Amino acid sequence: MNNQPLSTVTFLDRLYAQPVVKGRPKLELSMIMNRETKYVTTSLSTKLYKTVELMMVTDVQFGHQSFKEDRFVEFREWILSEPNRFVFLGGDIIDAATPLSIQSPYDNKFEPSEQVLEFMELVTPPLRARILGYVGGNHERRTIKTFGDSGKLIATLLKVPYSRGMQFIDIHYGDHDPFKVSLWHGTGAARTKGARAQMLHRFMQQADSQVYLCGHLHDVVLLFDWRQQRVGKEIKLQKIAGVMSSSFLDYWNTFAEVAGLSPSDTMMARIILEPNGKWEVTLR
Repeated sequence: MNNQPLSTVTFLDRLYAQPVVKGRPKLELSMIMNRETKYVTTSLSTKLYKTVELMMVTDVQFGHQSFKEDRFVEFREWILSEPNRFVFLGGDIIDAATPLSIQSPYDNKFEPSEQVLEFMELVTPPLRARILGYVGGNHERRTIKTFGDSGKLIATLLKVPYSRGMQFIDIHYGDHDPFKVSLWHGTGAARTKGARAQMLHRFMQQADSQVYLCGHLHDVVLLFDWRQQRVGKEIKLQKIAGVMSSSFLDYWNTFAEVAGLSPSDTMMARIILEPNGKWEVTLR
């Protein structure tokens, strides 16, 4: 009998490892737990980029009959039109309705496993090279009781770092040393703007990031706040922002219309970094 210990590096470990993707900045991965990455660090050169734009792409819900593919393709091509635009995936990338989920699977064009594979056709190699992080949403988790977390499978095929919960991303660029981002899908079923803002604001009280990005509620909320920091013998104010992005799902014939929720269109967060340490938030 062979008593040699099994290798601690399994086939799945190698599969989930994030190899270098051509054209993507080098990513340093930390806090890897159960093949999920909680902390990502990268450096971007001021010689290559006069500014850096960080784009949120969330609540795509590919596979649903009401997915706005034309808007997604338009958004993808706009991102790729400039080399300084990078992407965070905010969850609910596929719709993934199953017989176990509340939503009817008949609202979907393909079964969840096919949605994963078909979505790869939309995320072209040039776009994959722009993705810096990915957090799963409740739609990725729909498949946990069937074939497992579909977000982990999507991340493996895209070769991007993935977390089913939160992800913390540090970007070293110019005087941003670093610029800190907290990425999370979001939670709850808030109906009013105030309740949605409360969910976002609670998220902004965690960690020490400058920008907090989420989605989930298919609405747009932008909040600014100020954090007190001890610097030397003084207290300085640090600007922080929280941005909730909407979705690529149409309003009509979807849960939002049936539930009487407020309609919204596609608007995604964009963070613009300047090499002098300044930054701003816009919506696209």
